Amino acid sequence: MGWTTLWLCVLALPLTSAIQVKARKARQSNHVNSICSTWGREHFKTFDGDVYQFPGTCEYNLASDCHSESYQEFSVHLKRNEATEAEGNPTVKHVVVTINDLVFHLTKTQVAVNGEIVTLPYYNGGVQLERNAVYTKLYSKVGLVVMWNGEDAVMVELDTEYTNRTCGLCGDFNGLPVHNEFVHNGRKVSPIEFGNRQKVHRPNEDCEDPYEEEEEDEPHAQCDQLLRSPLWSSCGAVVNAEPYIQACVQDLCGCSNTSDSFCVCSTLAEYSRQCSHAGGQPPHWRTTAFCDKQCPFNMVYLESGSPCMDTCTHSDTSSLCEEHLMDGCFCPHGTVFDDISKRGCVTQDQCQCKHDKVYNSGEVFRQDREECVHLPWGLLLPLSQGGKQEVDDILYDEVSPKFTVLVQLVPCIRQKFDTCLKSVVVLLNNDRNNALVITADGKVSHNAQITLPYNTADISVFKPSSFHMMLQTSFGLQVQIQLVPIMQVYVTLDESYKTKTQGLCGNFNKVLSDDMKTPQGIVEGTASSFGNSWKANPTCRDREERLDDPCSLSVENENYAKHWCSMLRSSDSTFAKCHAMVDPELYYKRCTYASCNCEKSEDCLCAVFSSYVRDCATKGVVLSGWRENVCDKYIGNCPASQTYSDQLQRCQLTCSSLASKSQGCTNDFLPVDGCSCPDGLYMDDRGTCVPMDKCPCFHNGVHIKPGKSINIQEEHW
Repeated sequence: MGWTTLWLCVLALPLTSAIQVKARKARQSNHVNSICSTWGREHFKTFDGDVYQFPGTCEYNLASDCHSESYQEFSVHLKRNEATEAEGNPTVKHVVVTINDLVFHLTKTQVAVNGEIVTLPYYNGGVQLERNAVYTKLYSKVGLVVMWNGEDAVMVELDTEYTNRTCGLCGDFNGLPVHNEFVHNGRKVSPIEFGNRQKVHRPNEDCEDPYEEEEEDEPHAQCDQLLRSPLWSSCGAVVNAEPYIQACVQDLCGCSNTSDSFCVCSTLAEYSRQCSHAGGQPPHWRTTAFCDKQCPFNMVYLESGSPCMDTCTHSDTSSLCEEHLMDGCFCPHGTVFDDISKRGCVTQDQCQCKHDKVYNSGEVFRQDREECVHLPWGLLLPLSQGGKQEVDDILYDEVSPKFTVLVQLVPCIRQKFDTCLKSVVVLLNNDRNNALVITADGKVSHNAQITLPYNTADISVFKPSSFHMMLQTSFGLQVQIQLVPIMQVYVTLDESYKTKTQGLCGNFNKVLSDDMKTPQGIVEGTASSFGNSWKANPTCRDREERLDDPCSLSVENENYAKHWCSMLRSSDSTFAKCHAMVDPELYYKRCTYASCNCEKSEDCLCAVFSSYVRDCATKGVVLSGWRENVCDKYIGNCPASQTYSDQLQRCQLTCSSLASKSQGCTNDFLPVDGCSCPDGLYMDDRGTCVPMDKCPCFHNGVHIKPGKSINIQEEHW
């Protein structure tokens, strides 16, 4: 591949497809009722909305899945430090999250998984764990989110499937604020008694339970005035302020600081967070004289910012970034955090790239006799020896590859689980206004409908046969579209794209175990959940996992599928020549499933056969004559003047292509089968194969009818 192929630095920004990149905006949905939190002077808010204070400093069960005595899907434990009067509010010492057989031990400075220290971001077993300048965030596909600000505040959010199934300091998640946490067998239970029951007993740990203290009625005019002021009106409309007023009163009662405002800051911050969760708009309540928050570097404090932060080497597009708005220090709009040299917030063009050393933007990195000019976001552009090119002319989307391939899969007409491929869309330079669209009926459009062959500076689209269409590019992408018997797509990439792709085709890193990775970096266990995660249209309904065998629904379909599909693994068939190179067993399973599931069984069966033939060709085994005993109806359907061949490897032969200054396409693709003009003949504008001397004339792509004269460069023709 030529020098125009882009190459990414090993530690560069992960490529994110255009379907992921979207505008950051706060989702105004109310999900406060699925959130439990703890903050400040040992305050807790249960899932069901009750706010209480529990000053225990042992390790406690914050939230656990308790619906089964024999199996626990998750648990979240925490332990607080004992606070001195000089230190102010107690902070969280550690958080321990257990999900199935994985144990995550989080401290302010490090993270351990099953006792082993790991670096972040970390992805394993359906768990995503990240840390930025604001929060440590754990997300699990079991329906659990845990966020910790590294100080006093921890948040746990659960899917509604855990309703009435939890226990711990967060309560039972049954929708009732008091039952059954603080009322047991008709007796009122104090927060101290309730909290002590959640203690996690550790061997050799000497930790005393807190004891009951007599409560005193305290005036709360100051707290009432703070939280019910017009400044907080947006929050008061979506969150009941009274529990936080009571928490504020407790803060003041236990505060020995000379400045009362210092004592209530943590509760006001929690009220602000709950307001964001409920869809409200927290005010800018911190000032230099009240609860001032000093941010490091050149960061700014936001009351309602995204807990995900773009850095020079990472762009987080998770939906969690929109849902869980938090307070904290963030980079100003239009900047990213420098996680390479720790310079604080920088503009994207100031980002560095780290390889053997740290390179500044514009510095040249040489390796293997190629020069690479560093561009923003860690991109490296190879330049040919002695070549000259303006860098800005070919810089593509800062967080995307130079292209995106989208496919439209829709339910077929009559079969519930049968999925049909309807179109392929190639976004050139990831510009939706520069989209090349190929539909299942063979129509092609590039902003407008076009005829083939079609050539531009970067792409060539042509039909090497009536069964196939080919897209070739100058930047290392080749897309083969099979139209007969049904639409199928094969994407081939230059080796320079290794480890730099995302999507349904995997990440091209030669490791099979992590191919089913979602946009959030989580490796899924089922094809349906993996496929659903890459939807380009979020309004499209998720596809469900099919657990039954479609062949079990019809004995007739099963017998048909097994009879014909068995040819793939038969030692007497044409396919046997390839068995040593390509195991037919996987294709046999695909064939039987597709044949039983399809509305047109033969079409789907033949599509799998042709896929096996193509896979064999990639291994150097060319299978000729495989249609002689199966799928032979496609051979006899060639238009008049065309012939069938299973070894076509040439550009499209048309009269119009003869008038083109450059052919545009190459024969650098695997042989295909189908109908085409015989050697020496060219297809005219009526679809008939004719000798060259019978081809009509073309000038500037326009058909010149016989007998018509034109002027070319002042000469008459």
